[in-house]
Formats: sequence, structure tokens, C-alpha cells
Amino acid sequence: MRHLLISFILLSLTACDRSSLTEFTVRGETMGSTYSIIYLDSAGRDLGTALDSMLVEFNAVFSTYDTSSVISAFNASDTGIALIGEQLEWFRRLFAVSDEVHAIHNGAFNPAIGPLVQYWGFYNKQESLEAEPPQDEIDSLLAISRYELVHLDQQFLVKDDPAVRLDVNAIAPGFAADLLGEFLETKGIHRYMIEIGGEIRARGLNSRNTGWTVGIRKPEELSAQLVSTITLNDLSLATSGNYNKYVVVDGRKMGHTIDPHTGRPAVNELLSATLITRNCMHADALATVCMVGGFEQAKELILRQESLEGYLIYSDEAGKMATWISPGMEELIREVQ
Repeated sequence: MRHLLISFILLSLTACDRSSLTEFTVRGETMGSTYSIIYLDSAGRDLGTALDSMLVEFNAVFSTYDTSSVISAFNASDTGIALIGEQLEWFRRLFAVSDEVHAIHNGAFNPAIGPLVQYWGFYNKQESLEAEPPQDEIDSLLAISRYELVHLDQQFLVKDDPAVRLDVNAIAPGFAADLLGEFLETKGIHRYMIEIGGEIRARGLNSRNTGWTVGIRKPEELSAQLVSTITLNDLSLATSGNYNKYVVVDGRKMGHTIDPHTGRPAVNELLSATLITRNCMHADALATVCMVGGFEQAKELILRQESLEGYLIYSDEAGKMATWISPGMEELIREVQ
């Protein structure tokens, strides 16, 4: 996601498998970040080329950094574009989750936020603004950053204003992890871990016959220090944080998470939100919702959903780093002293 510092360090799993399963590791770059896939296969099949090809196709549809991608063609169009084959199915699935999260959480998740992301300089890696943008400019961008201006009409992806721009970077890595996992499962592979830009989907056990273990970094710029490790088995995990991607406005750091209600970077005490649920696409979108809402709203969101667990890192009243762990997360997590 992207969009984020990779908040996870995949912990080494080099132990020899005592069964007939062969362990494969596939690594590469995608969506402006990296990916790592580990899977165990009784048939000994090397699926690295197929997995990488899927990510190339996915990037060609959803990347806002590729001017030849499908989503870039939509953003450059006046009224929209036609979708064909797999493109249509992928957009349908992405919008199904986006619609749900957008509606339930009062617009805190908004894939039509592209004009605001561009304005704040997160596409061109702009590092600073001399002053706060004027409110009238923000208001004009908010008017064209409404999710209801985008819709699917049969095989057409339609916009109601030429200035509308989609940005799905807050959900695409999680979706890609789900797609790759589904592909492996069609091949009869049910022991794997997929990490794309820090978003993770894990199924079954690793070669040590334990859950897959990942480490969470301290939410500070360029920090390699782990604050905890989490063990996953048949779960997905996503993290959102503002500590490594930001813009400096009038001398103040402001994170990359845009609040769709204000049109400005979200400013609150929450430093990072790590969510665990069954599917990675849901976890990815909900992690963004948490960052927009802040610590208290994030905690309420996690406790309200039975299938969701969370680990929040925030700044307490004294300005010190503090953590909150949901009840169901306690059995999965080990904090590093």
C-alpha cells in the first residue's frame, strides 16, 4: 500500500521442511513498492513467472503512476471508458468493497480522492508547501472528489465530471494479495504468505508447521526497530501509517492520508493502524478509515466488528508512543521489549 512504508519485515523462514512439500520464494517490485511470496507445494511447481505476470497485469489496470494504465485512461477521459474482460471483473470486485466501506464509515474511505492527492503533491513526491492552501481551492477540489460521481454502468466506468480522478492506492495492494492467494488456491496450494507493499495474506502453516510471523516496525521515519511480531494463520493483515510519506506545510509534517471530509491531510494522535481480518482488501481499506478517524474512532471500529482485530500505535496525552491491542489480537501478537 503503496503509498506506505512497508511496515512489515517478513521474518526468516529457512528451516527445512520435513515433509514432501517444496518451499518457493518469489520477490520483485510492483505498484511502486516490493512484493514477497512464499508458498509450499507438494507438486514442486515454480509459479514465479505466473505470479509476477498477474501483478504486471494488475498494475496495468490500477496504477496511477503508469500513464498507460486503465485507471490513468479513465482519469484522463471526459466521461469514462469501456472495460473489457478481467478489467471489468476486477473493478466490480474493488467497487463492491469500496462501496461498502464508504457507506458504512461515512465516506472516510473514498477512492475518488485523486484530485486532492494530486494537489497535495503525493504523486510527484513533493516534499513541502510554503503555506497552508486556501480554503476556496480545497472546496473546489472537494466538489470533484465525491465518490458518487463515479459508477459502473454495465461494462462502462463512468464519471459525471471530467475532473474526477480515481486513486485506489489505499485498497489495491490488499486486493492484489487476495487475487494472488486465490490463484494459488486454484492450483491446490493452501500454505502460503503473500506480502505486497506491507499488506499480507497468509494461509495454512509455514515450513516449520507454525503460523506465518511478521514484524511491525516502530512508526518513525526510516526506523528498522521492531515493536512487535504477529503470527498469522488463515488471516490477512494491513497497516496504514503516516510516518514515512508526508508533505511539510509551513514547517509542519502532514501525513499522506487525506481526510475526504476536509480535503486536508488527517491530523490526529494515531501513528499507525494494523488490522487483521480474513480478506486483505477489507483490511487495507479499513486501515485507511482508522487513520482518518483517529485513535478513539479506530478503537470503536475494531471493537464493533466481530471479525476484525487491531493493533494501534498512537501518541498519548504526554506525547509518548503508546499501543492498544484488541482482545482477539492478544493471542496473535508479541510485543518486543
